[in-house]
Amino acid sequence: MSRDTVQQDVVLIPAPERGVWRLGKAKNPFTYERISQEDASRTGGNRWSLVSYDTLYCASQHDGCFAEALAPFRVAPKMLEVIGDEWTKSSLMAPGMIPRDWITRHILVRVQPPKEARFLDVDDERTLKTLSRELKDELAEQGVDALTVEHIQGFNRRITRLISAWAITQRTGPSRQERLIHGIAYRSRFGMRQCWAVFNDVELKQEETSLIFPESEALRRVAQEYDLTIL
Repeated sequence: MSRDTVQQDVVLIPAPERGVWRLGKAKNPFTYERISQEDASRTGGNRWSLVSYDTLYCASQHDGCFAEALAPFRVAPKMLEVIGDEWTKSSLMAPGMIPRDWITRHILVRVQPPKEARFLDVDDERTLKTLSRELKDELAEQGVDALTVEHIQGFNRRITRLISAWAITQRTGPSRQERLIHGIAYRSRFGMRQCWAVFNDVELKQEETSLIFPESEALRRVAQEYDLTIL
């Protein structure tokens, strides 16, 4: 994966040559994420979403899409101990099951960002060092002196949203009107798979769609990793 270092000494990278994959609802796979004004001050929420811009979450490979989407289906071992066999005595679906209708209600779409689009590599130490300097005052309010990968992978989304907001404001070109950064390149918390948060004003070309089947290798690999059962 090629890298371009810009004046601010952040690292920008292009999307994969064949584009990225989006896992979405079959009827409308391109649902961009935006948080509410109330959620903007909270630590939760999607990692790179903002109030003023929409974000589309994608991954380089199918398994990256599944790893992100199926994470809520996981059940902690301690929780299984607490639940015991109570679920088997009821008509409710047991924990750790992926319902068949989840598969039929979703679809994979491969999209191609413009070749000139560049994404902020937040896993690169040079990027983190520069962002620590550029966002010094804002990070101090979050109790952060210097950004690390732990902050990128952490649960305080106020920190990662600061990075998104900074990235959106960066401009280039003779008149400083052209967008410099078109999204965020980051590693998933689940297996460190490569993911992409694409800003909503980036034109995406739909290249192909792929139905999801229970026997899908990527789906089964993630299900096994999470100890899930596909119904």
